[in-house]
Amino acid sequence: MDKFFLEKADINTPKLFEKEVTSAKTVKIVPDESAFFGVRTEDAGELDRIFHPGDRFILDFGDHCVGYLSFRLRHADRYLDAPVRLRLRFGEIPYELSREFSDYHGGLCASWLQEDIINVDFPEIVRLPRRYCFRYLEVTVLYTPRDVMLSDFSVRCVTSADRSRLKPLPAGIDPELAAIDRVAAKTLEDCMQTAYEDGPKRDRRLWTGDLRLQALTDHYLFGNNALARRCLYLFAACEEDGKFLPGCLYQKPAVFYDDMQMPDYALLYCAALCDYYEFTKDTETAKDLFPTAVRQTKLACSLIGEDGVIHSVVGWCFIDWAPNIRTCAPLQGVLMYTLEKMAALAEALGENSIADEFINTLELSRKAAYQVLFDKEKSAILSPSDDYQYSVQAQAWMILGGALIGEEGKAALTHALASGDSVKPVTPYMHHYVVEAMMKLGMKEEALSYIKSYWGSMVKHGADTFWEAYVPGNPDVSPYSDIIMNSYCHAWSCSPSYFIRRYFAEA
Repeated sequence: MDKFFLEKADINTPKLFEKEVTSAKTVKIVPDESAFFGVRTEDAGELDRIFHPGDRFILDFGDHCVGYLSFRLRHADRYLDAPVRLRLRFGEIPYELSREFSDYHGGLCASWLQEDIINVDFPEIVRLPRRYCFRYLEVTVLYTPRDVMLSDFSVRCVTSADRSRLKPLPAGIDPELAAIDRVAAKTLEDCMQTAYEDGPKRDRRLWTGDLRLQALTDHYLFGNNALARRCLYLFAACEEDGKFLPGCLYQKPAVFYDDMQMPDYALLYCAALCDYYEFTKDTETAKDLFPTAVRQTKLACSLIGEDGVIHSVVGWCFIDWAPNIRTCAPLQGVLMYTLEKMAALAEALGENSIADEFINTLELSRKAAYQVLFDKEKSAILSPSDDYQYSVQAQAWMILGGALIGEEGKAALTHALASGDSVKPVTPYMHHYVVEAMMKLGMKEEALSYIKSYWGSMVKHGADTFWEAYVPGNPDVSPYSDIIMNSYCHAWSCSPSYFIRRYFAEA
C-alpha cells in the first residue's frame, strides 16, 4: 500500500460527535395488511415494571440510532445470586423484530443480523461494546434467578456529521420535499463515521459507488471535506498496477481490501475526485490523486473494442441490484460520463495533453455508441454484448455519457421507464442516476416528480432513513434473498438532498 496516501488519509480522520438518546416507550408489533411490510407498531406504554423469566418488551427510541447501548439492571427485592441472561435484538424497522432470526434464509452470513445474548453477573449499568444500528430494541429475559428491574435505556449515538453546519432549507419549501430532505440527511449522517460507510447495520465498509454519492450530497449538507479527502486517499493507497481499484475496503484493525475489481466503481472514484475538486478547489489533493484517476480511466478505456464499444467486462460491474442486469452498455455510459469529468479536471490542473486525449476518446466513444448500439426504430440502446437486453440502466447511463441527447434521449428514457419489457432499477443508487439523466436532459419537472414518487413513497411508508433496495409495491425485494438482511439506512440512498438543495430549494 502507498504509505504517503495512508498518512494523508490518517491526517483527515474526523472526530466523532456524540449524542445521547433515551427511551422508556414500549411498543408492540401487530399485523397490518395496509403497511408496506405487513406490520406496524402500537403504543404499549412506559417501561415501568418488574420482569420475570420469559418476559419480553420492545423499546422505540423514536428515530434511527447508530451507537452504543447502555441500561441499568437491578434486583427487584432479593439479591440476584445467579447471572441474568438477556437476549437483545435490534431492528431498523418493525418487520425485522416480527421475524425470528433463526428463520433467516438469505445469502449473507447470519451473524450480520443484530442480536446479542448477554449474561449480567451483578446489578450494574451495562454498556455494550459493539456498535448497533436500530430504532427498535427487543429485550427478552431468558433466565433470571429472581425478579429483575431493567431501566435507563440509552444510546450513545455517534457520527462525524456536524449538525451545526447543516443549513436550513428556505422557508416555504414544499413540505414533501422538506420531509424527503430530512430523511436523506439523517441517512447520510448515520453513515458518516470515520469513513463514509455504506450501511451502519451491515458491511460497515467503504464502497466506491457509495462514496461518490455520499460525498456529492455531503457538499450540500455538512460540508465534511476532510472525510471526503480521507476516503479518496484510502482508495488511492490500495491501487495495484494494471488493476481496477478495489470496490470496497475496510479500516480496522488496519486498512484492508480484497481482490474485487469493479470497473464502474473505479470510474466513479474518478468522478468523485472531480466532484471534490469542483466543490473545494483543493488543488493539492487533486494533484496528489490525479495520476491514480488517470490510470483508472485509461484502464477502463482499454475495454473499448475496435468498433468503439465495450463488449466484455473485467471483474464485477455492479450498475444495480436488478436481477440479471447486463452491463456492457451501462459501463460504456459510465466511462463516457467519467471521461467528460476527467477532461475538465485535467484542463483545470493544466494537464492539457491528457485533457485532449480524454476528449478525443470521449467523442469517438459517443459516436460509436450511437451508431452501433442505438436502435432508432425502438428508440433504445440495445447492445449485442448484452444480448440486446432492454434496460432503464443502459438508457440512463448513455444519456449521462452524452451518447443520447435531446429529444432522442428523452424518448429513450421515458419509454424505458414506462415499458413493461424493460429492466427497471432496484436500488436508490441507480434511481439517483435516472434523476441525474433527467436533469441533464432538462426534464426538471419530471425529475422532481420522480423524487417525490420514489423517495417520497418510502417516507410515506414510515422510513426514518432511506433503504438499500426498494421497489414500490414489492416489499420482498432483497439482493440477499431475505429482506431482514437488507440495510434500512444505506449510504447510496441519501442523494435526494443533493438534488433538492442544488436544484429545487431556491431561496
